[in-house]
Amino acid sequence: GGGPERHDGGRVKTYIVVMIAALSAAIGESLLSFGMRRYGSMNLAEPSHWLVLVSSVVRNPYVFMGVVFLSIFFFLYLAALSWADLSFVLPLTAVSYLFAALLAKFFLKEEVSWHRWAGTIVIVIGIALVALGGKSRSIDRPLPGPPPCGFTGDHGRADGS
Repeated sequence: GGGPERHDGGRVKTYIVVMIAALSAAIGESLLSFGMRRYGSMNLAEPSHWLVLVSSVVRNPYVFMGVVFLSIFFFLYLAALSWADLSFVLPLTAVSYLFAALLAKFFLKEEVSWHRWAGTIVIVIGIALVALGGKSRSIDRPLPGPPPCGFTGDHGRADGS
């Protein structure tokens, strides 16, 4: 059905999934940073450095795990977009900036300046405005046109049963 309880439950589901996705993104970014520090500064004008970047995904366990966590983010983000508006979901993912700043400070031991903390707080205020403002889905129907590859939204059953 499409009653209010469905929308409230959908909104809570969206918050939970997007928070897990955002945490996954921040962990992934932190692991990438930690792993890439082993290589020093990359000169992208140097072709051999591109090989180092590509090979780091499989040769460096921190970079590999970073890619895994960013993949988790990506697929959770896709799921959230399937039930909530882009204009609701995307700003919520920005909570990853807060998670990343905390991980940078405590895991990567970075010096996070007060300017960066202030910017992060501004982002969090923006997230709160989005989270508190209205429904997570403004249109409660699929976009017009057939879904790609025969996907029907009902787990592949063309008859809807």
